[in-house]
Amino acid sequence: MISYLYTMPNAIDIQDRIFEKIKHLLPEDTSFVDELALQLGISNDSAYRRIRGEKLLSIEELLKLGTAYHISFDSLLRNDLHNVSFDYRSINGNISFEAYFNSILENLKLVASFDKKALIYMAKDLPLVQYFEYSKITAFKLFFWYKTILEDPKFSGDTYDPSLLPNSIFEIGIQIRGAYLKIPSIEIWNKESINSTLNQIEFYYDCGYFKDDNLLESIFEELKQLILHIKKDAGLGYKTSMVHPSTKDKENYKLYCNDITIGDNTIFFDMGDRKVANITHNVLNILTTSNPKFCKETHNALKNIIKKSELISVVSEKQRNKFFSVILLKIETLRAKIFG
Repeated sequence: MISYLYTMPNAIDIQDRIFEKIKHLLPEDTSFVDELALQLGISNDSAYRRIRGEKLLSIEELLKLGTAYHISFDSLLRNDLHNVSFDYRSINGNISFEAYFNSILENLKLVASFDKKALIYMAKDLPLVQYFEYSKITAFKLFFWYKTILEDPKFSGDTYDPSLLPNSIFEIGIQIRGAYLKIPSIEIWNKESINSTLNQIEFYYDCGYFKDDNLLESIFEELKQLILHIKKDAGLGYKTSMVHPSTKDKENYKLYCNDITIGDNTIFFDMGDRKVANITHNVLNILTTSNPKFCKETHNALKNIIKKSELISVVSEKQRNKFFSVILLKIETLRAKIFG
């Protein structure tokens, strides 16, 4: 048996690491002392005593901070790549779909609050944040997840019925889109990134869930409009919106094409000293870590993939048109297969 040795930090070191983690999570204009006092229900003087190391956090206080900021205390003890701790959000496991979307929204708002911020999205499937302004294709994706992935009893019928979806999901989705617009983003796609959505549509058609051809046609049309919207954003170099103000910042959106290596959906946030890596698990669930070594390795891998990809935003108009033509052709091919 192989054992990995590491030095156990003392209690003050752990407390200092906890405070550093929380500081990195807070918007830059937020007082750490005020925030700590608020979360622990103590005075500012008592908060200062803990910050100075004059008083150790109690078990109850550790649990409060761990819950409030999703801190894994194991990750503070083991800071290597052999033992990486993740925060796990499992829909219908430990959170509801609404809570899942709200957690995405709050995380994006937090990232957007930093002066220095960036997002890298390696997209095996079309990025979730791109759907939300198109209600019919969004409804289809949500319905598919509820019925086929989560097996929610409410969606157990044999008819595609978007009216079963809660309105709150769409409202949160629009807010998620708004927060995403504010974060300079790099997306890495390939020509297969559309396949998952098309396969889901075809599967539902083959199962006989679509009783209304007009409704299915509207899903195809919106999917096409979504792709054309993203193509336009790629040409401009920034994200536009039908609902929110556009940034018109030329560094706001970069789209790369990589037809060789897209292994999974990986989302990486870079806020200067603060890095966070997100990987998907079981289709929808998210594993999140701020482990420095894991984040560094993830960032390096993404940068290496970018080097081997072709930038098709702003520049390379010919390649951009060719790339999106392939995706649009895939949509039209399935549409023709179904409707003849």
